[in-house]
Amino acid sequence: MRSKFLAYLILSLLAGTHSAVVSAQVRAIYDQGSSALTRQLQRLQTTASVLHTGAHPDDEDSALIAYHARRLSARTAYLSLTRGSGGQNIIGAEQSDALGVIRTEELLQARRLDGAQQLFTRANDFGFSKYRTEASQLWPEETLLGDMVRAIRMFRPTVIVSRWNGSPADGHGHHQFAGYLTPLALEAAADPNRFPDQIADGLRPWQAQKLYTGQRINPDATDMPSLVVNTGEYDPATGHSYFEIGMQGRSQQKTQQMGSLELRGRQLSGLQLVSSQLDASGRERESTIFTGIDTSINGLAIFEQDATSTFAGLLADLQTAAAEVLSQYDPL
Repeated sequence: MRSKFLAYLILSLLAGTHSAVVSAQVRAIYDQGSSALTRQLQRLQTTASVLHTGAHPDDEDSALIAYHARRLSARTAYLSLTRGSGGQNIIGAEQSDALGVIRTEELLQARRLDGAQQLFTRANDFGFSKYRTEASQLWPEETLLGDMVRAIRMFRPTVIVSRWNGSPADGHGHHQFAGYLTPLALEAAADPNRFPDQIADGLRPWQAQKLYTGQRINPDATDMPSLVVNTGEYDPATGHSYFEIGMQGRSQQKTQQMGSLELRGRQLSGLQLVSSQLDASGRERESTIFTGIDTSINGLAIFEQDATSTFAGLLADLQTAAAEVLSQYDPL
């Protein structure tokens, strides 16, 4: 009898431990029930994708990522050069690689909420650096460039958004280095002669259509960015604004004391267009980062050499069916 009781007690404790581990994982309520179905139906309408880049966990514009993933229904990812192992830790004693493991999980938790994917390069976070030249001395540029190119060729983004522009205004030397590498990676990813080992592995060159960098919005409206996004827009499917969702994700980065107020109302993010593959004569006034780019399902026909092929007809049928399903769906 005693042995049965002990066995029962041990099993109960193990079950309790298992439950504690599972419940520690963030569950995005936006990816459940009618909200999840609404989002999936919206994503069926577009082929848009965007890759955000930065140097560390917490560099990303969390609200903008949530806006791109959940408002524009774009396939969205954040590529961080490092895992943040050289940063602070206000909630424990872990440092170096152990801290990198924790910060990796914090980013994964954040992405579960804002709706994006998370990518990394092999850069080691060696701590604070004031200058890009210092980062260049300690980081193998060609190796990290190759990592970024591989990420671009695998993710195949329509647009790339760099958090940093590569200038001293970025502050941290790692930030400057990330801003410096991003346009180089965009260019190299489209060149079949760069990193041929990746081509041998089955990857193909990929040309992103636009590159933006983050830009502050000055209160006096001088030097305005080319695109201003209101991430405070309300999403009726979730009952939250995209800024609120982004801040919920940012608050997961607890080691960095990143708890953020989930403010309602107008919240702005600025983006500066750096380069574009679009014909200048045909460019429209931008309303989103995808303005002027065909992100419809029909647009996939450009990958088929025969424009009159059955493939194009099937794409048209698919787009019509996807639009019809969304128009008939009522989450209420």
